[in-house]
Amino acid sequence: MKRQKNLYNQMIKYEKALAEYKCIRKHCRNKKAILQFAMYLNENILSILHSLYNKQYCFSRYRIFIISEPKYRLIMSENISDKLVNRLVSKYILLPVLENKLIDSNVATRYKKGSGYAFKLMVSYINKLMLSHKKIYVLKIDIKKYFYNIDHHILLNKLNYYIKDEDDMNIIKIILNSTNELYINETINKLKKVYVKKINKLKISEKEKMLKIVKIRNIPIYKPYKGLPIGNMTSQILAVFYLNDIDHFIKEKLHCKYYIRYMDDLVIIDNDFNKLKNVWREINNEIYKLKLEVNNKSNIYSLDNGFSFLGYTFNTRKGNLRISCNNKTYRRIRKHLKYLQKKDFDEYQKSFNSYKGYFMRCNYHKK
Repeated sequence: MKRQKNLYNQMIKYEKALAEYKCIRKHCRNKKAILQFAMYLNENILSILHSLYNKQYCFSRYRIFIISEPKYRLIMSENISDKLVNRLVSKYILLPVLENKLIDSNVATRYKKGSGYAFKLMVSYINKLMLSHKKIYVLKIDIKKYFYNIDHHILLNKLNYYIKDEDDMNIIKIILNSTNELYINETINKLKKVYVKKINKLKISEKEKMLKIVKIRNIPIYKPYKGLPIGNMTSQILAVFYLNDIDHFIKEKLHCKYYIRYMDDLVIIDNDFNKLKNVWREINNEIYKLKLEVNNKSNIYSLDNGFSFLGYTFNTRKGNLRISCNNKTYRRIRKHLKYLQKKDFDEYQKSFNSYKGYFMRCNYHKK
């Protein structure tokens, strides 16, 4: 097996860095940071490239905060320089090496795939099985706190199988090790305390307060040499890759034809319930080897009774596949749009059009 090498030096090019900066500028919400970086654009880019060339680039601290819409979750935001380096590593080291190693139905955050492609695969797989089988079952496996529990040593060993160059591996190690900094957990714990105090001051019922507080307290902290930084482009790619061996195991060893993985959600469709039980046991063993845990909500569902995936509910009625938006997703979208309508009307219009396309995939709408 041929391993890639010397990608690091190919990455350190002004034209490549400028192109990635333009992508950041287009999507970055922090316009003040973009303007400050743009004031000395050439100098900033050359300084970054010079530091990378001399193997002296140092990542800054993350700006860590918690957002409440559409749900409580942690965000770790980088400054513009770090975003730029992260994009360079992603585009010119990770993607060229890893993309062609992934199976087609591993779909999250990948070019020309994503949730739309996952939806098409799901509909296609179910319809194919419905042609020749009356009973169809779906095994859904969800991995507990996936991003926070990815083991650095296991991940680096997997990467080292494909990446030979020491410089390539070192920059990846530096990004991974950023989660070991003490200030990260200290900041997360402080933020959680602040949010609990805010929630206790809200004029809502005690039951609602407790539900919100539980959600805040359930935001994890990082264990040593575990977890990926939340929000990094490299983190998305590495999370897609970490379960790659399991993807191939499911397709090639367990012979599961109708399989989709959307990041930490694994879905297998089959007409044989007992086969899915055996498959589930085999997959659990492989997941355990990666020092991950399966969430308790993992289960085998009958298509007649329905199951949820990507916010949709799939079930059958009178021999036809019925697709609707599930109640939880509908409430979340409605709440999110109301929030945006008050705070940012331009963002509201963009989100509204996006959600409109999302709902148009349904062929059944609840009254």
